[in-house]
Amino acid sequence: MTKSEEICKELGNLYFFKELVKSNLLYITDKKEEKELADVLMRVDDYILTIQIKEKATNTSNNIENWLNNKVYKVAKNQIKISVQEIIKKINFKEDENADILDNIDKCTIVPIIIFDIGNENIKYQRSYESKSSNLKINIFNIKDFETMCKHLISPMEMIRYLNERIAYSNNNILIYENEKRTIVGKNINENAMLSFYIEKYELDYSNENIDKLSIFNNYLSLFEKHCINNKEQYKIFIKFLSSLYAKEIYCLIDRLDIIIKKGFSKEMYWNSYIISDNHNLLFISLPKEKYNIEFIDFISNVFMYNFKLNKVLSIISYSIDEENYELDFAICEYDYMNEDLYQKAITDGFADVWKNKIEEII
Repeated sequence: MTKSEEICKELGNLYFFKELVKSNLLYITDKKEEKELADVLMRVDDYILTIQIKEKATNTSNNIENWLNNKVYKVAKNQIKISVQEIIKKINFKEDENADILDNIDKCTIVPIIIFDIGNENIKYQRSYESKSSNLKINIFNIKDFETMCKHLISPMEMIRYLNERIAYSNNNILIYENEKRTIVGKNINENAMLSFYIEKYELDYSNENIDKLSIFNNYLSLFEKHCINNKEQYKIFIKFLSSLYAKEIYCLIDRLDIIIKKGFSKEMYWNSYIISDNHNLLFISLPKEKYNIEFIDFISNVFMYNFKLNKVLSIISYSIDEENYELDFAICEYDYMNEDLYQKAITDGFADVWKNKIEEII
């Protein structure tokens, strides 16, 4: 693995969750030949980032423009086209541990990216390529610009949205966004300028406080497998589920986690807070440690689903261990249709009264 490939893999592990980053992507063709797919694959919800990396050797005297034209705009472009075609055909990886990155490939969107490394050289370059024949849109990055994107946006889903819009940004000198309330105008002079335009467009508010929330979120995800109290074998699926949260949704999630952690320290039973959005249903529960009970967690989760007509919820549970330490557990619950009478009675008994103010919690 080259230095550039190592850097990209580490960036992937840092910002895209290590369970959903794959390298060493050897696969077996129909003719029983062994080939390499791409340099790195990263999974975010139902998006698959397919990354091809080119690194210019420091001891070569090739003109940088000539090197870019040959190695990046020609060789890497053709390689990534082939990789996308192979992915769509449902390839057979040599290493079984790589297979889950392509789960439900028919429902996935492939996001092809070429990253090149020319050391400390600064040069204007073609930032995107669109193939009319294959309808493929490829983002092209200097490795420093790719790292800048990761550090600015932090949230994988924000990066996905930015990559989708970056193609259009890179083809326009002036960037304009307007709605009924405001108009934003930016210049496409470098990666930082495009990122600033994107961040202002979506009002992402990357304050120090919110950046801390995104970092805390990544830390919680790293603990998910250890603290998943049911369906442990499914935990990667739910990391994919949580990786699809946009920055503002993550801010809401961390705010609600703060609430149940505090409630846990005061040993309160609490299940008031939740998030319901188009793609995510989360319930936040606090229990005293001595009353921690998986059956009760499943019960209150089902009451929640019955109340809001949902099929699935991720419940996050907090309880204190002592005056300074706490635990967060995760329970993946699917609605139990067999006990609807029990959940209806629970609502009559007042278990759902804490959710009556819906507007504050649905995003």
